[in-house]
Amino acid sequence: MLSRRELIGGASLTQLKPEAAAAQREQDYTRELRGINDALLSLRNKAATRDVNEIRERQRHFLRLNQRFPQCVDVGIRIWERMQDWHIDNGRVLTIQRAGDGHWQMDFIMSVLVLKLELKDDEIGIAYDR
Repeated sequence: MLSRRELIGGASLTQLKPEAAAAQREQDYTRELRGINDALLSLRNKAATRDVNEIRERQRHFLRLNQRFPQCVDVGIRIWERMQDWHIDNGRVLTIQRAGDGHWQMDFIMSVLVLKLELKDDEIGIAYDR
């Protein structure tokens, strides 16, 4: 550590004791590492949104009843848009296609989200097989 006299006097790292110079360098690295660690922590658990949790709950319920994941989960337009944003924010591949019946479909984990305009904007339907 720097003494008060060395700090006020403006001593350079080469004029300081070796242990003081090492402590000063360590302090600089610590600040940078904290910044990197904070950036990494901000990326953690980004996948856990209210919509994702609710869709997963529908998948779990279907899994308990049928011992397999559902093929489809119907969603309203606002859920659809938020799930598009979720894929982009998390760097996931966003696969959207049109089904034979004309509905838009989006792959999500082990199921397909189906955009149903007859649902309320923020509604998630029950999970089902085709």
